[in-house]
Amino acid sequence: MEKKAVEEAEEKAGEEPQADVGRLIRICIAAWLIPGCGHFLLGRKGRALILFGSILCMFLLGLAMQGQFFSMHSSSFLQTLGFFGEMCVGVAMPAAMFFGYSGGNGFFASADYGTAYLVAAGMLNALTIFDAYDIALGRKN
Repeated sequence: MEKKAVEEAEEKAGEEPQADVGRLIRICIAAWLIPGCGHFLLGRKGRALILFGSILCMFLLGLAMQGQFFSMHSSSFLQTLGFFGEMCVGVAMPAAMFFGYSGGNGFFASADYGTAYLVAAGMLNALTIFDAYDIALGRKN
């Protein structure tokens, strides 16, 4: 009797929750484009507002400290990774470039910190995408 209960529990633990693939893709793309939007679509409005505010604030602080944008066409592998880190913030980076921000001043005292803020904002948004994905799958409450 106990063996059967243990086997059933192990089978249930091994099952992955199923979700609509199209819905998951929409949630992940929305979460990438606008920080917190994936949580908003899942009905987690409070969490979405906190994530949107904190990631956008970090990105704007990076701009205010004249952080530099990395280039994808760099000879350095780390600078290419930095570019992808900054692109994870979604629409904010192309919008900043559209409005004339071409990158910071390398001689400005806080430019290195600003660059770190820009990359960190993108990495935090990547974590929110993974979090929204897990919530949509039902693996997290």
